[in-house]
Amino acid sequence: MKKTLLTSVFMLFVAVAGVFAGNADLFSYDRNELNNEMAELSALENYVKVNEGLTLTNLVAENNPLVSGISVSNPFGITGMFGEPPLGIPSFWWGCVIGVWGIAVVYFVTEDKEETMKALKGCVVGTLVGVVIYFGVYVWALGYAGFF
Repeated sequence: MKKTLLTSVFMLFVAVAGVFAGNADLFSYDRNELNNEMAELSALENYVKVNEGLTLTNLVAENNPLVSGISVSNPFGITGMFGEPPLGIPSFWWGCVIGVWGIAVVYFVTEDKEETMKALKGCVVGTLVGVVIYFGVYVWALGYAGFF
């Protein structure tokens, strides 16, 4: 038993060491190349610091040359603005599947009463379906045990 355990631990160590050895240069970067890529963003940041109250939306609306090459997209997919649900998942399903936490996500991301109400309705429906399934399984188990 000890021999098998020791062999397994050794093999796991060799496998993990092999994986990490292949990724040694994964996090290396060239500082000059990084500074060149971030130069436009730094200029935009300085402009916004000088002119307080500006937003990216305002700069895009006035066709400011500082934002001409910048894409106004959300890389994480959490939009929640203009009636769009978080991550593209309908608010009803946030409430139905995740429950109270889904309602909280919809509320804080969208800040929209209608979307939050949809999540609340989804939470109520999900809870009712869960209760029905729970009691259905309970009755089935009692029937299987011979009580009915």
